[in-house]
Amino acid sequence: MIEVMIALTLGLVAVGGATVIYLSNRQSYAMVESVARLEENARFAVDLLSRDIREAGNSVCGGALISTNLVTATNTWATWERGLVGDVLSPSPSAGLTIAAPTGSTAQVAGTGSLLVWSGSAAGTPVQITAHDPVAKTFTTSGNSGYKASDVVVACDGSQLLTVELPSDASGTMVTYTDVPPSRSPQLNAGGYLNPLTAHIWYIGSSTTQNGAKALRRLTIDKSGSWGSDNDEMVTGVSGLKLTYLLANAAGVPTATDYQNATAVGTQWPLVSAVRLTLTFENSDKAGSTGSAATAIQYEVPMTANIKVRVP
Repeated sequence: MIEVMIALTLGLVAVGGATVIYLSNRQSYAMVESVARLEENARFAVDLLSRDIREAGNSVCGGALISTNLVTATNTWATWERGLVGDVLSPSPSAGLTIAAPTGSTAQVAGTGSLLVWSGSAAGTPVQITAHDPVAKTFTTSGNSGYKASDVVVACDGSQLLTVELPSDASGTMVTYTDVPPSRSPQLNAGGYLNPLTAHIWYIGSSTTQNGAKALRRLTIDKSGSWGSDNDEMVTGVSGLKLTYLLANAAGVPTATDYQNATAVGTQWPLVSAVRLTLTFENSDKAGSTGSAATAIQYEVPMTANIKVRVP
């Protein structure tokens, strides 16, 4: 009997030890897997944001062009050459924009930043211009552009850039833009390109795919400054976004010794040459631990993105 009791005791000790090792390995595996997911999300978020910021204020023909903007909307599109504006979803006197912030489940997380980025090169498929008639307000293109009424399009050649809005759908290879005095419309040479102008607002809101999680979200703004249903969840597990900006002169040489917040930038957005972002990533499965309590794994990822057309 004594031998049986000893054997049972030793067996229980062995099983208990194996159980502890199993649970420890399971928690370690969960932490490693969670960190790997966060790192993957971080790489994706950094790639999305840096790519959009680099193209701010740019066109498919480059950025150093004589620009003429014929868009009638004074809210968002008529000043797209600023390239970007920060804190547009929060009260910001320097922004000069009126954009309805998301509400409800996709509202901006308090204490996080937002960034509006315009680009004439970050999205769409360019079509080549074969002829431009500034009197008839038409472009002839090498193929069917597929543009729709109210689209805002950037037209450019090697020296000039023209931003226009379309009153109707493009017909085949003919693109007609809004009627304006001919003196305001420069002549563009054949060989240039047409490409849609895009405006994205990046911000942090609640995830609509994972309960309890936050996400990096993107609003796509239309000509009137509205985003309608164009609110996309881009990266899940992002709970924070901080933004600061580096000011430079016309030659792209920094004029400040440090990055400034949106309030300090004021109205000098065309002089911002780089953006510094800090993204906070957090897992929702609480794979970490603090003592005996399960906690979420959280870490910050800093990054800096230069605006391509403003860096010498």
